Amino acid sequence: MKILMLTDRMDGGGAETHIAQLIRSLQQSGCEVSLISSGGKVADDLTRDGIPCYRAPMNSHNPFVWIRLRHWLRRLILNEGFDILHAHARIPALLIRGLCKGHVREIVTVHAHFHTDPILARLCNWGTHTVAVSEDLRAYVCDAYGVAAERVRVISNGVDCQHFTPPKKRDDAPVILFASRLDADCARGAELLCEVAQSLFQSFPSLRIRIAGGGSELERIRALADSVNRSAGTELIEVCGWVSDMPSLFRESHIFVGVSRAAMEAAACGCAVILCGNEGYGGILSSTHADRAMLSNLCCRGFSMPTAQDLEADLRTLLNDPQKCVLLGTECHDLIETHFNADTMCRETLALYNEIRPVKKTLRLTVGGYFGCGNTGDDAILLGFLSTLQKIAPHIEVTALTASVRQCRRRFGIRCVNRKNPIAVRLTLARTHLFLCGGGSLLQNLTSNRSLSYYLALLRLAVRLRKIAVLYAAGIGPLIGKTARRRVARTLSACRYVSLRDSESLRLLTAIGVDAAKLHATADPALLLPCPPRSRGTAILWEQRVPDSDRYLCVVLRGGASCALTRDLILAAVRMICQRHGMFPIFPVFDRKHDEKDTLAAADKVGGKAVFLREPTDATAVLSLCDAAVTMRLHALILATTAGTPAIGIPAENRDSKITVFAKSAGQDSLSPNGLTVAALVEAMESALAPDLGRRILADAASQMRDDALQDLLRITDLIPSARQTPETQ
Repeated sequence: MKILMLTDRMDGGGAETHIAQLIRSLQQSGCEVSLISSGGKVADDLTRDGIPCYRAPMNSHNPFVWIRLRHWLRRLILNEGFDILHAHARIPALLIRGLCKGHVREIVTVHAHFHTDPILARLCNWGTHTVAVSEDLRAYVCDAYGVAAERVRVISNGVDCQHFTPPKKRDDAPVILFASRLDADCARGAELLCEVAQSLFQSFPSLRIRIAGGGSELERIRALADSVNRSAGTELIEVCGWVSDMPSLFRESHIFVGVSRAAMEAAACGCAVILCGNEGYGGILSSTHADRAMLSNLCCRGFSMPTAQDLEADLRTLLNDPQKCVLLGTECHDLIETHFNADTMCRETLALYNEIRPVKKTLRLTVGGYFGCGNTGDDAILLGFLSTLQKIAPHIEVTALTASVRQCRRRFGIRCVNRKNPIAVRLTLARTHLFLCGGGSLLQNLTSNRSLSYYLALLRLAVRLRKIAVLYAAGIGPLIGKTARRRVARTLSACRYVSLRDSESLRLLTAIGVDAAKLHATADPALLLPCPPRSRGTAILWEQRVPDSDRYLCVVLRGGASCALTRDLILAAVRMICQRHGMFPIFPVFDRKHDEKDTLAAADKVGGKAVFLREPTDATAVLSLCDAAVTMRLHALILATTAGTPAIGIPAENRDSKITVFAKSAGQDSLSPNGLTVAALVEAMESALAPDLGRRILADAASQMRDDALQDLLRITDLIPSARQTPETQ
C-alpha cells in the first residue's frame, strides 16, 4: 500500500513527532510512505532514515500558490500511484480535496482545536474519513464543523516504548523537566516553572530545572530563567533550546511538567508527570486519575487553568516523597504502554487504510428500511450491516432508501435515495442486483397499515423487476387481521430469501404458510457493531455535564401518552433503586422525534440527566459504563447486551413480543407492561445489580448472536454470483 502524508511544517512539536512515528511504524509494517511538507528538523531526520520527503510551501495562504500546488500534487499522485492521502493540517487537507477522485482515499487527522468561523468551517476538508487523536477532539470536529460522527475514528497518539524506556537508575539530585514548543500557545508551563523555581530552591537546594524546546517565546523564557538564576546565585534553570536526544533528557529527569505527547514520552521513560499546559491543569498523573486526562490526549482541555500555587503544591508533594515519585513513574510508564503505544497506533491506522482503500464496485445492492428517521436503533442496524459488508464484500456498491438523503450520505458514505420518491425508488431498484428490505419490525400493522403496505410494495416491485428480493433480519408482527397475514404470506413467498431475528417471527411465518425452506434464523445486525472503548462513554458524559458517580443506572424510555403509566412506574422504581445504591440515573434519548420531550421531563423528575447520542455506538459506550439498564426500546436492550450490561426490557405494548423474545434469547430479563408494579420492577433491578456471572453469560450470548448475524449476511451475499471475493482477489 502506498501512502502520502501531508502536513504544513515538520520543525518540531507533538503533532510533528506523531507524524514521524506513524511514518516509521507504517514503513516497518511494509507500507511505502512518502511525506510532503514545508520542511524542518523532523523532516530532515526522516530523509536521513530513507523516507521520501518532498518540500513544498504547504503552509502558504496564497490561493495562486494553492492552484499550482494542486496541479503538482495531482501529477505526483497519479505518477506514484498512491492509494491513501493522509493530511495532518487544514491547508494540506484543503489542497487534496477531490484530487484524483475514485483513485485514492483522503484521510484527515485533527491534532488540536483550530480557530474557526462559518466561512472556514465550510472550506475545511475532513476527507472520506477523519481521525481524531482524542475523544474530545472527535466531539469538537463533529460540533464545530458538522462532521458526521460515524466518519470520525479516534486513534490515540503512540509512543515507541522500545525507544522511550526508563533508566536503570536515576541520580539522587532531583531534576524537573519541561519540554514543548515554546510558542505563545504552549509556553505557560515554562513560565510557571520560572515563577515557582526560587521558592522551591529554598526548600530543595539540590534541585535543578530544565526547559527544552524552541519557538517564538524561547528568548523571553530564557530571560525569565536568567533572572531567576541571578536571584538564586546559581544556574537553577537551564534553558536547553531544541534537543535532538529527548529520551536521554527524560531519563535524567525525575519529574516532568507539561502536556500532550511530551508528557507521554516522559511517562514512558518513567518520570512522574504533572500535567500543566496552556489549555488546562491536570495535576499529578496517576493510574487512578488518568481517565479524564486521556480524553484530551493528556492536553487537559476543559480542566481549570494552571496557577503557580497549584503547580508549586504538586511539585512539593513529589519532591518531599522521592519514593512516591518513583512509584508514580512506574504507574505512568505502564499507562503509556497500555493506552498510548506506537504499535497500537500503527495497527489501528493500518486497519483504517485497509477498510477504505479504493476497490472497484462491480455489484449493486439496495437496502430499504426505517433509516434516516432519527431512530438510533434503525441507524444501528444500517451501520452494523454496512461495516460488516465492507469487510466481507467490499466491491458491492450499496444504495440506501432513507428519509434523510443528504444526512445519511454524509454519515454513512454511501449513495442514498429518498424513500418516499416513487420515481427515484423505481429507478434505483431497476439498476440493482439485490434488494434487501429489513432490519427492525417493518412488517407489522400495530401502528398503521400504511407502513406494512409500503414495505410489501417495495418487495413486490423488486420481484416484478426480476431482482433478487430479500427480507433481512426482520421481526414480524404484530399482524392484526387475516388480510394482513395473507398479504405478508403472498409477498414473502415470492422472495428469494427471508431471514428472521427471533423465533416468534419464524413460527408466525410458518403458521401463515410461507415456505419453511426460505426461512432462516439470524440475529439483529446491530449486534455487528463494534463496542467502542469505555473512554467514549466517559467523554460523552463529561461533555454533556453528567455528574461524576461511581455507579450509573441507564433508563431508556418511550415517549407518547400511551406509555405514560409505564414511564411513571419505571421512574418510581428508579428513584428507589438510586437512593438505595447511591446510583445516578442517565436517560439516553434513542428517538429524538418521539422520545425527547418525555425523556427530558422524566430525567428532571428523578434528578437524572438526559444524554443525546451522535451515533449508535455512543449508546453502547454509555451503556458499558452503567451497572444496569431499564429500557422500553428493543435496540437499547440489544446494545446493552453487546456492552455486557444487565438490563430489564419492558415492551410498550403487551402484544409486542420482540423485547420479551430477545431478552429470553440473550439471558436478559423482561417484564410485561400489563400488571407491572413498582415492587416487581425493583426486584428485577436488584437481581440485575447482584454480583454474579451475568456479564459473562451476556458476553457469550452476544458472541453467538454476532456469529449468527455474520453467517446470515454471508449467505445473502452468496445469492449474488461473485458477490464475495477471496483476499487474494480483493
